[in-house]
Amino acid sequence: MKTFKLYTILLSALALASCNKNMTKGLEDVDVNVTLGDNVTMEGQVVTVKKGQPVQFNIAGAPDFVTFYSGELGHQYIYRDRYETDINDIVSSTFRFKIYRDAGSGVQTGDRDNNTIDIFYAFTDEVAGMEGFPGLSKEDFDTDSTLVVDFYKSDKWIPIKEHDKYAELPTSVVDAMDVELDVKDYIGKNLVIAVAYNAAQKENPSANGGTATNQIKYYFDSMCIENTLRNDTATTQYAGNFMFTALNFNHEELYAKSIKNETNKNGNDWTSVTDYLPDNLAYGTVTANVPGLWNMSSVANGSFYIQGTGSGYEWKTSWLVSDPINILSCEPDQGESIKNLSQDISTYSYTYNKVGTYKATFLITNTNYKHDTAGLYEVVLNVIE
Repeated sequence: MKTFKLYTILLSALALASCNKNMTKGLEDVDVNVTLGDNVTMEGQVVTVKKGQPVQFNIAGAPDFVTFYSGELGHQYIYRDRYETDINDIVSSTFRFKIYRDAGSGVQTGDRDNNTIDIFYAFTDEVAGMEGFPGLSKEDFDTDSTLVVDFYKSDKWIPIKEHDKYAELPTSVVDAMDVELDVKDYIGKNLVIAVAYNAAQKENPSANGGTATNQIKYYFDSMCIENTLRNDTATTQYAGNFMFTALNFNHEELYAKSIKNETNKNGNDWTSVTDYLPDNLAYGTVTANVPGLWNMSSVANGSFYIQGTGSGYEWKTSWLVSDPINILSCEPDQGESIKNLSQDISTYSYTYNKVGTYKATFLITNTNYKHDTAGLYEVVLNVIE
């Protein structure tokens, strides 16, 4: 098999130590090349490979650490330290998420209407007369909850979808409802997202002699802001960066009924989950199924949910309110660690499944008490049908 040696660049930041011989040792024997064949060819400095055909990279010289950046979206070396997108590069900016409900909590009709979810936004635009949400103290629940409710009653929260649109949600993430909002015009305008569980603070119909009705369990998946850029790339900022704060309107009852084990006319569905309650009942979230509290354990990936209540219990009210969102913010691109001191590899195979041009980059580092040396090995790959 033929091989193609990749272009090597020593990192300039580390070249500052070049006057110290101990600090420049370690990469002399390192080499990365590509195995050529019928479906992997080279012309000039470009390797051409068919889509779906594995590319075998050969790594010589026993480097200590190797990190691979494929060059695909989210995995480009040049964007490893990028935390904010240049506004001039943005073609479109979209807030999006998927929403679905628990299969066992169907939406009822009449006095048993248990559709209790809303997603709102607010932004500041003094010229247009738009009053943005002023923000939460996160220390004074009475003030914060009053502010959120007054904003709601004054119709200052803008619904992304009308409330009734959530009445017949699917019951799986595969079929989940897709919700999108164009937010490009809100860059720099203190965009705030709010998710409300029972914003109207409706009671279980059984509280007034009606039919006992469950409150739905709602799931949110892949909530993010995605910016499409001029170079046909995109950046994604997941909901974990929105700094959501929970407002648990039933936190005093949580204390009374769970800690003191008291009951009321609608029963108590918290006593069995006392061990899972957050220390801060007013603002806290959970990592288990606790009725009326937000589980945010997967929010870094844009996923979270709120546990519903059984038909024999009182309904809950809880909000999630974000900090003002920097729409330009983005996650830095990630590389894949393919070798460390505990591993010994001489080859690495990677498959590109989408046609396009990519710059594959190997960041190679040798480190010990005498030297710390790094180098880049790059190659342009043209992926064809």
